[in-house]
Amino acid sequence: MKKLILLFICSLFIVNCDSNSVEMMNYEKNKMTAKKFYQSFSDKKLDQMRSFVTDDYTWSPPPTGVDSLDVETWLNSMKGFNNAFNNIEFTEQLYFAGLNENQKPNGDVRVYGTWKSLNAVTKKPVEMDYYAVLFFNDEGKIYHQSEWYNAEDLEQNSLVDVVALIPLKKGYKRWYNGFMSDSKNRERFCDDSRTLVQRDVSNPNMVSVYLFDVDMSELGAMMNDPKFAEFAISLGEDLPNKKVYVLKSL
Repeated sequence: MKKLILLFICSLFIVNCDSNSVEMMNYEKNKMTAKKFYQSFSDKKLDQMRSFVTDDYTWSPPPTGVDSLDVETWLNSMKGFNNAFNNIEFTEQLYFAGLNENQKPNGDVRVYGTWKSLNAVTKKPVEMDYYAVLFFNDEGKIYHQSEWYNAEDLEQNSLVDVVALIPLKKGYKRWYNGFMSDSKNRERFCDDSRTLVQRDVSNPNMVSVYLFDVDMSELGAMMNDPKFAEFAISLGEDLPNKKVYVLKSL
């Protein structure tokens, strides 16, 4: 009886090892597919990237309430990312076996890394930490992808819209004439053809300035220039109480 029990335990161990071995072999194969999948995105070969996923593939990106988007929605989003960024590189890549509910390898792939690129408009660097789980079918194709990253990282060095709330000490007319004469300077960091100035009806010494397609790094450099502070003070701006906000779409 002891021999039979020992034989049974050994057979279970062998079956378990064989099962793990098969799943690890699947993982190694799927890991190579995952690497090609991400490389095709970096190379902007989206037809090739599409070939690694199933027709009923679903995508779960980070935004709350967005889950299991279809393959066409995913592909259009990838096109949008490819158009918005250049020199796309997936760096510091780490791959680990996906695990089932018993914490055993199941052939899926967990991915960690950092995406680096250049904003296509401003030509300035963007860096985003990234984690994903790729779920594979028996044919070695990705049927679902869940991703986690901070979407705000993608806005690094992008063009944004800004509103400045400016209290005045020397009257609106003096400020307005000086502000309008400074359009060449504003063209360095925004689309000045769209700049909008509004005067507060209840407080004539408060103005709102809306700036569009702003390069925040250029704006920041200008605002830190002592000459800019001198110019703003000469127009009567109350600099300690001036507030600048980035406008966010709803």
